[in-house]
Amino acid sequence: MSQRGRYELDETGWMILEELQENARISFKDLANKVKLSPTAVIERVRRMEEEGIITGYRAMVDPRKVGFTLSALINMSTNYGNPDDIIGEVIADIPEVVSCWSITGTSDFLLEVQVSTLEFLEELLTALSKHGKLTTSIVLPSSVRKRLVKQPRHGLSEA
Repeated sequence: MSQRGRYELDETGWMILEELQENARISFKDLANKVKLSPTAVIERVRRMEEEGIITGYRAMVDPRKVGFTLSALINMSTNYGNPDDIIGEVIADIPEVVSCWSITGTSDFLLEVQVSTLEFLEELLTALSKHGKLTTSIVLPSSVRKRLVKQPRHGLSEA
């Protein structure tokens, strides 16, 4: 732990995180071989990162198109409310098509990512959400980058 209350990762810790982000099902033995530690040391480091809240869970990545969600969209929402976080939180809690929601700064209050099965469903969803404020919607094109790993922070753009 550093003095600011966050866990400091060394190079090996970052290597472990990158490997787990690529394949969370990797065995501790294989992970240990990749980062050149003993399996016991890797288990200890992974458990410590879990306890510190660095690793928050393990999940399967699903291709939305393969399960019927043919459209993804980003919706900027400027709400009608003075303090909208709780209200919008309740609204989107009942909409499983909202896969991410960020409270943001700027001209909008929220940025929502939605995955829907049809353009007609997106229109219906936008109509329902528009009761809560002004919306600006962008369709996500299939060529977009979907998955990025969290990598060790750089201290300038010139770093590789």
